[in-house]
Amino acid sequence: MASAIDMASNALILIGDNPISSFEDAGAGAQAAGALYPDTKRRLLSEHPWSFALKQQRLNKLSQKPDTLTNYTNAFQIPADLIRLWNLQPWGDYMIVGDLIYTNQSELLATYVYDVEEVQFPPHMVKAMEYNLASEFAISIMENEKLATLFTEKALIFTSKAMATDSQSRPQSAIVDSPLINTRFSGDQPMGYGY
Repeated sequence: MASAIDMASNALILIGDNPISSFEDAGAGAQAAGALYPDTKRRLLSEHPWSFALKQQRLNKLSQKPDTLTNYTNAFQIPADLIRLWNLQPWGDYMIVGDLIYTNQSELLATYVYDVEEVQFPPHMVKAMEYNLASEFAISIMENEKLATLFTEKALIFTSKAMATDSQSRPQSAIVDSPLINTRFSGDQPMGYGY
């Protein structure tokens, strides 16, 4: 399994720089990697409900209440390791304020992406991370806009492939019966509409 150093080092090699064995190594590569790695990881994790980084947790209801002007009755603590919230159950209206969720629900189950350890990254995420890092490093280390553009394009491709691969790890959502869809395909449409 890849580590943060492995991925950063491979990204440096991709852009033609020297590999590193630590973020504290001498040189611009290690300095840029140490500075840019954490935010790049969080950004990439936030872009998709990655199955390997999803967590469910019942949230702690707080004794403090939201201001009555918000029209919400309860406040819940957001988990400290949350990167992006994807779902709350039961469904209902809510508002995120700082590290709190305001809602009228009396209990909440949150599904969210958390700051998962790199050893949990599957191969498709490792490759996406390496190319995203390379796109960041190309400008900061090599100061080469053409190289940065090339790796930004490659990062988009590898991230899209990683998302597609990850999405295959769960079933597709079923088509819900809908009166609008039923009417549209009921045969009552005039000829020539191509339905």
